[in-house]
Amino acid sequence: MDLMYRFEADLTEVVPVGLVPEGIRLDAYFSGQVVEGPLSGATLRGIDYFLLRFDGVGVVDAYELISTAADQHVSTHAQGYIAQPPEVQLPPPEELLSPEFRWPNVPLPTHGFVLYRTGAEDLAWMNRTALAFEGTVNMGTRKLDIEARALKSGASEQPGSATV
Repeated sequence: MDLMYRFEADLTEVVPVGLVPEGIRLDAYFSGQVVEGPLSGATLRGIDYFLLRFDGVGVVDAYELISTAADQHVSTHAQGYIAQPPEVQLPPPEELLSPEFRWPNVPLPTHGFVLYRTGAEDLAWMNRTALAFEGTVNMGTRKLDIEARALKSGASEQPGSATV
């Protein structure tokens, strides 16, 4: 699978929405930069309407905007999961919402898929490219490190790509 991008970002704000029937809802805002791939150097910002389920699995539902120096914009929608390693035991949901709670400094593995939308003519191939992503989210340091790879399709139409 072709690397489409790798980004590094910081969580800029985490807003606890609260306890909902499925678990705990948090709105996590982030911003950073694309550091590898065709959009390298572009800025990235977004929001994850994150759900931490009662079973400890985090559900990613993130919307991002990638902006290039050429004033091109790409909207993405990422969905996936954040796995809680067995050695990390989070407290009960009520404690997670306490203002005194501090997230542990632990990189949590995340994975899922991403779809693109753009009106930039030379990036139109992205509108038919599905990506798989993997990486880590560290709530303690508020750092994200994510890589996304093309599953197939439109990525082979990217200028400079080998035909798949």
